[in-house]
Amino acid sequence: MITVDEFSRLVAAIYASAVDPEHWNSTLADFVRAFDGVGCGLLTSGPTNRKSDVMVKQIGKDPSALSTYNAYYGRLDYVAEAVEKSPIGHIHTGTELILPNTNTEFYADWCRPNRFGDGLFVRLTGGNSSAWLGIAASRDSEPFGTPDRLRLIRRLVPHLQQAIHTEAKLVHLKQGECALSTALEQVERGIVIIGLDGRIMRLNSRAETILASGDGLHLGQHGSIGASLARTDRKLRDLMYLATDSHDNRVPRGGTLSCPRLSGRCDYAVHVVPLAADIAGIGTVGLGEARAAALIVIDDPDRETDLDTTALRELYALTGTESEVALRLAQGDRMELIAENFSVSITTVRTHLQHIFDKTGTHRQAELVHLLLSAGPTLHDNVQGRFRRLP
Repeated sequence: MITVDEFSRLVAAIYASAVDPEHWNSTLADFVRAFDGVGCGLLTSGPTNRKSDVMVKQIGKDPSALSTYNAYYGRLDYVAEAVEKSPIGHIHTGTELILPNTNTEFYADWCRPNRFGDGLFVRLTGGNSSAWLGIAASRDSEPFGTPDRLRLIRRLVPHLQQAIHTEAKLVHLKQGECALSTALEQVERGIVIIGLDGRIMRLNSRAETILASGDGLHLGQHGSIGASLARTDRKLRDLMYLATDSHDNRVPRGGTLSCPRLSGRCDYAVHVVPLAADIAGIGTVGLGEARAAALIVIDDPDRETDLDTTALRELYALTGTESEVALRLAQGDRMELIAENFSVSITTVRTHLQHIFDKTGTHRQAELVHLLLSAGPTLHDNVQGRFRRLP
């Protein structure tokens, strides 16, 4: 029916569509030509298996056939209902599915006007979502399901199944990568994820800025992270080795080092943390097939951060004023200065402070400071940064 070269091109087009789903329409048009049909559809249903969840990639040469199917006639599609209930890989002919139901609205108002009177249909996948292929043909004196066409579709089914599986996995990977990137960008510290070979697999924009500056840390050879001073670089590589080494059933472990900066600014605090096996599996979600092995967190004490009272309000149900007073007290401001800045009396500030103590479960200002320092990265940075600047 078709040559070996034509079959090879058809298979190549199937896998190209798995990588770039926009190619499906042209691939299904190739199916129409290969089978000498009048239309071809690849339909996928969502987890609910409702007709409203069905997505059709292509049907026929007339765009209105697709739009009317999605808008109305898809819910009347008795062919799709039969195919979705059949075993995966079972091939149906139009003689089986279409001809016994020609007195229906679906056939009279949609199939017949589009010359879809015969065809071949096969369910490709199952599970939470299913996919099936339909090759439509006009009704003729001879059935469309000839031995040649049946043989061809049987040879194509495994490739279609693999392509659909690949497309779904690529979508999942892309979604995971977007989620991972978004999460990393929410962290104010520099975050670097490295693989078993020590190479950088992912980093957030803060880490990218730090490495690009070359002030104490930089992008080393072979895509790894390196330190400017030789002695610090050796310590960093030792920590990365310990965090990624799991040979002979050794338990990976990390550590922390102080990384001097050539500019003379405050040293970076670099934390190397091994990723547990279940967490390291993040590699299969957002980092390709390679396995993430360790997390490197870079703290920059010199980095100025904006005050953030939102976390205090959310954590301890403080009012806006109470949050601001708590943060200013923790940063070392005297109550007189706070009263002056807020244009209130010291008594009012003391009243706010008592409310803060009650809501946070603390009793003294020292306890409050300790609580804020341990409440999270944003609060820690704000408070620690202000203490460092106090004379």
